Amino acid sequence: MLITALLLVLLFAFSPVGASEEAERDELPEELAEEIERQTRGIDLSTWDEYFSGIGDIAFGARSMRELLIRCTEGDAGDEPEGLFGVLKELVLSEFRRSSGAIAALTAAALITALSGVIADDGIKPVLSLILCGTAVTLTVGAFMSLCRTAADAVSASGKLTQSTMPIMSALLAAMGSTASEGAFRPLMAFLSGTVVLLIEKLVLPIILAGGILGTVDALADGRLEGLVKLAHRTSKWMLGIISSVYFCFTAVRGFTMAIRDGVTLRTAKFAISRLVPVVGSMVSGTVDSVMGCALLIKNGAGVVSIIILLSLTVRPLTVLLAGTFIFRISAALAVPLADPAVTKLFSNTADMASDLFACAAAAGSMFLLTALMFIAAGGVSAGLW
Repeated sequence: MLITALLLVLLFAFSPVGASEEAERDELPEELAEEIERQTRGIDLSTWDEYFSGIGDIAFGARSMRELLIRCTEGDAGDEPEGLFGVLKELVLSEFRRSSGAIAALTAAALITALSGVIADDGIKPVLSLILCGTAVTLTVGAFMSLCRTAADAVSASGKLTQSTMPIMSALLAAMGSTASEGAFRPLMAFLSGTVVLLIEKLVLPIILAGGILGTVDALADGRLEGLVKLAHRTSKWMLGIISSVYFCFTAVRGFTMAIRDGVTLRTAKFAISRLVPVVGSMVSGTVDSVMGCALLIKNGAGVVSIIILLSLTVRPLTVLLAGTFIFRISAALAVPLADPAVTKLFSNTADMASDLFACAAAAGSMFLLTALMFIAAGGVSAGLW
């Protein structure tokens, strides 16, 4: 799941080794801290500033996006992983606690439908059954539409974050001299925000919405549309799988090729500088190494910041969608003994479509996460660090 993947990534990113590759890191050298401060002042973070207010407690006490970037670059954020996981844990648990009320409401609405079975009057019985089932249907449709909006907002937020992150990542890679990586990241992120996310928004999500509507009609029509409901469910899964696989393969291929090209280009340039003028050339080459190493730290810090922003945007929607699926599964199971079979089938069909909504939001977030991890890894070969 995306939530687990994000937590594992952050556990590595905020550990002392993952943050700065130093076994012992009490305090950065003054020269390095000053160089980090100087280089970060030249980075335009205006596209990220709007996200800072939503980060909340996982900003590690930073008062601005630039301060958060500096803290992640210097590894200060690694001192507070327990606080990060505590915030995320409380967020997830609060959503699931809130879902208990929805489970009770849906289960009660379903069980009340059993009252129509004890009415002997043939004139009142169908009317009462229609009213009671209609109540359950209304609650279910309202909850499902809310989940659809949540999923659409999460997918859209991932696409918007990709667009706002693209100029920052490109500028940092260019500052390191990783021209191949910079040239590859722009079309890669444009492909993610302009094609992949658009396909999920305009193609996969409408199919899931249609499947939810068909599932409601199927439950009320004694299973006559069951084939169409399964078709919508499987089609959305296959399309999402194909889109994700294509992007992951495309990203992996581009990542391997751009790392090799950056390494060859930069090593050639450094060799030429060191041989240009005896002694002086070696000093210039050493200065290039120092500046590049500092730029690498800032780049990695920016990658961590992008993951923090992704967390702030996706953890709550993903938890809501997961809780929604949980709500309908549990309600369907509790309603089986007494409720109208149509209502039980309605809950089951809606749970299937809610799980597809979760998959859409998780896939969009996972693809951005992979891109951010590639960004963190980019330039290491060219800098001679691995």
